[in-house]
Amino acid sequence: MNGFEKTRELVEAIARTGRAERGVSRLALTESDREARAIAVSEMESLGMTVRTDACCNIWAEYPGTSDQPGVVIGSHLDSVPEGGDYDGVLGVCAGLGVVRDILAENPHPARSLSVVVFTSEESSRFSLATIGSKAATGNLTTMDTLRFKDKNGTTLLKALRDFGGQPEYLCRDALAPASYHSYFELHIEQGPVLDWNSEDVGIVEAIAAPTRFMLDIQGEQAHSGACPMNLRHDALTAAAEIILAVERAGRAESDFGTVATVGVCECRPGAMNVVPGRVTLKVDIRGIVEKSIARAYNDVMEKVKKVCAERGVTCNFTLYSADKPVAMDGLLARRVEKSCRELGVKYRRMPSGAGHDAMYMATLIPSALIFVPCKDGVSHSPAETIDWERVRPGYDVLLNTVRGIVM
Repeated sequence: MNGFEKTRELVEAIARTGRAERGVSRLALTESDREARAIAVSEMESLGMTVRTDACCNIWAEYPGTSDQPGVVIGSHLDSVPEGGDYDGVLGVCAGLGVVRDILAENPHPARSLSVVVFTSEESSRFSLATIGSKAATGNLTTMDTLRFKDKNGTTLLKALRDFGGQPEYLCRDALAPASYHSYFELHIEQGPVLDWNSEDVGIVEAIAAPTRFMLDIQGEQAHSGACPMNLRHDALTAAAEIILAVERAGRAESDFGTVATVGVCECRPGAMNVVPGRVTLKVDIRGIVEKSIARAYNDVMEKVKKVCAERGVTCNFTLYSADKPVAMDGLLARRVEKSCRELGVKYRRMPSGAGHDAMYMATLIPSALIFVPCKDGVSHSPAETIDWERVRPGYDVLLNTVRGIVM
């Protein structure tokens, strides 16, 4: 079986873990995550790779090279959003293993080492913090962070890591040294419609948008919906409604710069039909590739929050989750990928990534390349996430050709 066929087989096997009534719900550091990892590790071991797990539960598999030159690492993640699709992250890990299989079949003694990494909790779904594993691997996650971030059941990231076999107290010890690898590659579905709608096969990512994420905890006054007059209400939900629309307006105002703004979570308490809501929690995501544009959108939202609170007699507590900066991918690697596209006759475009990926943190220490392949109509983070394997093949071949040119 060649590497591409094995990639498809692995993706389909992993997609069965965490399968729910609607889509895949394989949250990080859960039993379904463990099952998915076991499938990947089994393939790593069958390829003769040495497998280890670091303090943050990232899985690193390596096949040694014949020289002491820094090697190539390929990776992504296996966790999903609730009711997600089969391919987000998973395709990148499996394609990495497929590439290793194909290269070793051609030459079992590559000059540089070949590695594949599975990063922990790339999605923010469980702990409201994204790219946890790649943050840890690059020295951007602290032990205090693991105490601060919790899931909806109150389980801290620290406890979840320990329960999963990690050692969060040793995060610093396991961080990568700069240039410890020659390069990092990540193959990923685009999660947008550009490639699919333009009949292009590969996206060469030049920069990754950075999210600013925060929580707004709006506190009003809980009251009886029948007995409390309208002019005496301090309704947390109507205040939240104004803020939600302000977030949308802020994103629209900056859309020419590629900035987007989203309220992804709205939790209303006590959540009874006959009670004026006393408390609402909003979780907001503002992201883009232009820092000044992100800042303007953020400032617009915060000004509106102040105004709404003053007008409606409510208060708002603010919690910042993250404020990352846009990250450029390595120009030399992008040119290598472009050269492979031309050699193979693959239709491609250079483009930004609106979604965050582990590559954005790896790029802070290791020259990194992010390669997009099309997904149907750009739908992702959804049970409707679909790919055409024939349209994935060119991206796989470009990844294989590029990595082969470095390690051989």
